[in-house]
Amino acid sequence: MKRNDFSQDVYTNINIPDEMVEGLVSDLKKGRRRADIRFRYSTAIMALIILGVVGLGSFGASAAYMTYKNRIQEMSEDEKADYAQELSNDEYNTSSEARVRDLTQSEYERYLELEDAYYKEGVFPKNILKHVETMDEISPDELAFVEELNKINMPAGELTDEQLLQLIDHEAKYIYTIEQNAEKETVAAQNEDLSVEDDTEWPEDWGEPFMDDIIFEVTPEEEASAKELAFGLLKDMYGETITDSWNCSVTGNDFSSFYGGDEAWIGYDVEIYESDAPNATTYQITIPRKESGVMMVNCSGKKYYSDLTEYTRQEAEAYVDEGKKAVCGFLKEWFGMGEPDRYEIDGFKNGLDEDITSSTICFILTYGDENISVDWNINSKQVISFAGRGLLENIAKKVEK
Repeated sequence: MKRNDFSQDVYTNINIPDEMVEGLVSDLKKGRRRADIRFRYSTAIMALIILGVVGLGSFGASAAYMTYKNRIQEMSEDEKADYAQELSNDEYNTSSEARVRDLTQSEYERYLELEDAYYKEGVFPKNILKHVETMDEISPDELAFVEELNKINMPAGELTDEQLLQLIDHEAKYIYTIEQNAEKETVAAQNEDLSVEDDTEWPEDWGEPFMDDIIFEVTPEEEASAKELAFGLLKDMYGETITDSWNCSVTGNDFSSFYGGDEAWIGYDVEIYESDAPNATTYQITIPRKESGVMMVNCSGKKYYSDLTEYTRQEAEAYVDEGKKAVCGFLKEWFGMGEPDRYEIDGFKNGLDEDITSSTICFILTYGDENISVDWNINSKQVISFAGRGLLENIAKKVEK
């Protein structure tokens, strides 16, 4: 049940070879993964996630969170074996593909509410999700993971709260299994015989290996400044007040080597998330070291993706004019931007260039020599991510006026 929903084109803002992207996507699917909503990142942010440079940190873990942690860590050996088998059979790109039917809109809304209660308050199901080998072991309308189908069998009728909690519990345990598997692979890789030569060829046109050079150490002063700016942006633009109960981390990233030493690509990536729930409200913000650098903001989670409706590119065309008006209004209000010289829409292909459906339209707006990428959610009518050069500088100029 691959939890990755790559709903944006990763090539738009980070120019790396197609072969490398495919390899990174493949590696990511084998490692730490989140539920669908947590992977609906903007074009620029998605590239950073794929490159593995966004760090995770936390403060203020609650007692309920520890209760949830204890629950999944104390799975029986039989449960662990079931989830290990499920992971080995994993062949899906989204959690909806791993069920015989998707959740209805009303089920999904209750799912999100119960998911919060599961992670924050320790509200658990009375029973665990049943794992069986064949459909002969259950009734056709019974909720259970069926190994021969490699799917979760779902009742045709509306799921009860107990059944939804079983799905949520299953998701949490499955993610935990993925994380444990990734940790084992990491340890195994670290313990490999270093005397054995690696015959993997690094293509000459990729330049020198770069991962160790991207992340830089952030001083306490830099971290405090990045958080202050990020929290202020969220308060002003989205009305979100970040308190000590939220989790937050700051990572320094230097992508200037991709762009001929252009320091616009040096910045501080601030990740802020409400809880460890897969659909928790999450923000990822890049604060450039220089005001004229590249700034990015991405909003995800149930607050921004509470409607299941998705659209093909052709279906989304009906909303382009409305979205462009909203996006241009947003850029004018916050950054003083006028009408773009031109624009195009994107966001209906994944990182492997496959057609997908999406609830967002990615607008790429051109102003002179610069592009600004903005994602607009068709259902919520919200700007849920944006990225561009000089945006922080534009805010500063507006404040000065």
